[in-house]
Amino acid sequence: MRIFSNFDTRLRQRIYEEYQTNYGIDNVLCFWRSTLYLYYRILIPLTLLVVATVLWLMFFYQRLDGTYLNYIITVFVIIDIVFMFPIIGKYVDYIMDFIVVIPSSIMMYDQWGILKRNIHTISALSIKAISISKSWLLYSLFDNWDILILTEGDTEHDGEIRFRWIPDPEKKKNQIVKIVGIDLKANQNPMI
Repeated sequence: MRIFSNFDTRLRQRIYEEYQTNYGIDNVLCFWRSTLYLYYRILIPLTLLVVATVLWLMFFYQRLDGTYLNYIITVFVIIDIVFMFPIIGKYVDYIMDFIVVIPSSIMMYDQWGILKRNIHTISALSIKAISISKSWLLYSLFDNWDILILTEGDTEHDGEIRFRWIPDPEKKKNQIVKIVGIDLKANQNPMI
């Protein structure tokens, strides 16, 4: 589905196929947020919101005998809409954000709502280190960690780019190193 020029739900597929044609199947990697992100940030909060709304409506229906139920439903609809905006934003992140790795660079596509998209490109020559960090227990249980790429000369992000909620990060890190063709040991300073 395409809405405006910035919101295209098939962009990931088109970009991936385009780079596969240009660089070959083995030289392109595309990955996105894990299913854990979908459950933890979208489905569980949405379920809790619906359950809480139904329980509160049942409570008010029993207490007020349906007298002011129309007004209460209107208030809850407004409250639910307010609480749905962040959940919808997380869903757009889940569907639209992705990372593409090609031999010359790494590109991160970050969609913000319907009207804004940021594409951040890291040159393969500026990559100094790739590390994996886990923040908490849930990450470890489901093998979802952050991939941190340290770069040289990137002032916008203080020299580091963090990809969050990445499934099977060690495999992704090894694939990135293979595709970009960097030797991380050669980039290390022997004086450190």
